[in-house]
Amino acid sequence: MDYKIVKADDHWFRENINCQYACPVNTPAMNYIERIIEGDFDISLRLNFMANLFPHILGRVCTHPCETACRRGAIDKPIAICSLKRSAADFASKKPPRKPINREKTGRRVAIVGAGPSGLAAANDLACKGHDVVMYEALPLAGGMLSVGIPPYRLPRDKIEDAVNWIKELGVDIRLNSPIDTPNKFDELLKEYNAVYIATGAHKSQMLDIPGEDLAGVMHGVIFMKDMNLGILKSVPEKVSVIGGGFTAIDCARSSLRLGAKEVSIVYRRTLEEMPAGEIEVSMAEEEGIKMYYLTSPVRIIGGHDRKVAHLECIKNKLGEPDNKGRRRPIPTEGSNFIIPSDMIIAAIGQSPDIGFLSERFGIKINHWGMPVIEPESFMTSKNGVFAGGDCVTGPRNIIEVVADGRKAARSIHTFLAGEEIKGYKFYYKEQSPSERMPNYESVPRQSQDALSMKERLDLNAEVELGLSKENTFKEAGRCLLCHYNIFIDEKCVLCGGCVDICPYNCISMVSRENIEVADALHDESAIPGDWDAVMVIDEERCIRCGLCVKRCPVNAITMRRFACSEE
Repeated sequence: MDYKIVKADDHWFRENINCQYACPVNTPAMNYIERIIEGDFDISLRLNFMANLFPHILGRVCTHPCETACRRGAIDKPIAICSLKRSAADFASKKPPRKPINREKTGRRVAIVGAGPSGLAAANDLACKGHDVVMYEALPLAGGMLSVGIPPYRLPRDKIEDAVNWIKELGVDIRLNSPIDTPNKFDELLKEYNAVYIATGAHKSQMLDIPGEDLAGVMHGVIFMKDMNLGILKSVPEKVSVIGGGFTAIDCARSSLRLGAKEVSIVYRRTLEEMPAGEIEVSMAEEEGIKMYYLTSPVRIIGGHDRKVAHLECIKNKLGEPDNKGRRRPIPTEGSNFIIPSDMIIAAIGQSPDIGFLSERFGIKINHWGMPVIEPESFMTSKNGVFAGGDCVTGPRNIIEVVADGRKAARSIHTFLAGEEIKGYKFYYKEQSPSERMPNYESVPRQSQDALSMKERLDLNAEVELGLSKENTFKEAGRCLLCHYNIFIDEKCVLCGGCVDICPYNCISMVSRENIEVADALHDESAIPGDWDAVMVIDEERCIRCGLCVKRCPVNAITMRRFACSEE
């Protein structure tokens, strides 16, 4: 095998901390997990707040792209990073671990349209910069889809209220029941404020476009969840069919059980592997008795003589070639039609933004999907001083991504208002002794959260997932490979091979110099000492940071260093 030497600069190390790099807001998971290992939940929670603002919420409902990227997954299963985020919030003594920042007021005013997660994130950062922020929310409560799109058994309402109250403590004015839904209302914002951030979300349902969609008993997922969360919808009939495979579809199905349905089914046109909803949510839905119809598409909705829903006609699919997004296209199988008896059908196949208040006179470009066009780096629209982000510019995404939009937009808005440049990252290294790890940490299995028993789950407000126990929290945190620790081998190396012999995962190899290619950007003399006939190679992906090689080296040529980065 041939090897190529490349320059491991600061950005290379940052990208190799997979969990942090995968997180849209660069949450330093390895750092807050490290604090949990040490038993310091307060500092762990503070580290979370610095990045994602809402750890009490995201520790419950984040789609955790960090776990998909987690290097531990190459050994067995990824670290339960999301659950550990919740543990930091559950076991910390200080809630929240911060005080409002008393910054000098800038005299600049910013209007935010929508008090969902993206708007709240932007409001937080802009208020901390000293700007006066006013939020306009159409609903009677703040939180956006957190409040009306997620059921309380997954996200208790008091956690949302806490987050909203923290934003209010910063001096943000949140005006409820105040929709910006006409061009004239939006025009008033442009006249009154120095900048506007549009964060209206995506609350408009996508139609099924099949016969019978106009029958009584057909609802759309966004409306169903909103009415349920606002207390308008208090019960459902006995047989409910949900169409879709995302989080909203699963939430509609599980909520229907809690509202009195006896038979609930989910119809999804692809397989479980392609299902956008999270693995935990799908498995809990199946545990609760929800029937899953995979590779199935709705054909038409059949009504009775009273024009009420009676049946859902479906057809079976097989998967064809991948589409332009890499997902295999479902192809109907002729003659495979069948009927699902249904009293109510909930269509949860997608959502889109409703930005009818943006008339042509404002000069804001709208794409053919009906979404504002923004400059990707600054989040500014084609109108100077008007910014947009979150679901209203992309369609539905997960919470951590729209929080990231809000924070990035806030930085750009601050630059626009104050003229300050957006700063980058600063990096630093620290000599680090090999960590004292729990015994056999590399073989400890992933820990599971506690959950309510099945008979206790029918209460819509009873939180089902109870989080990790403190004992299991320590076990799970101890599984972390601490990828911000790195092994360095310097020129004192005598090529004895002791590190190769002691490495439990064969991460270190001695490679002949002739099999090494040096990147163009490096000079051979600086990359490999001239008197070396061989080179020591470390496989970062397999290394478990045990530090045995550091202890084994007879000439102290191997050191462990802790890498960190922070915003300047």
